[in-house]
Amino acid sequence: MTHQIEKDPVLVDALKTVSDFIQQVTGAAPTSAEMADALTRYFVLNEIKEHIVMLRDGEGDG
Repeated sequence: MTHQIEKDPVLVDALKTVSDFIQQVTGAAPTSAEMADALTRYFVLNEIKEHIVMLRDGEGDG
């Protein structure tokens, strides 16, 4: 099932940052499938959730 979503420039920039980092440290850019797999792993989802909760509570530097 494919959903058309609006491409938020902030999210596009964040994904580019992740891709650039992976290319820098491994020597090869990740595929879209690799990025999707990594971003949907429980540990990563939990880290993202914790960071968002922290930001909403006014902690951290964003």
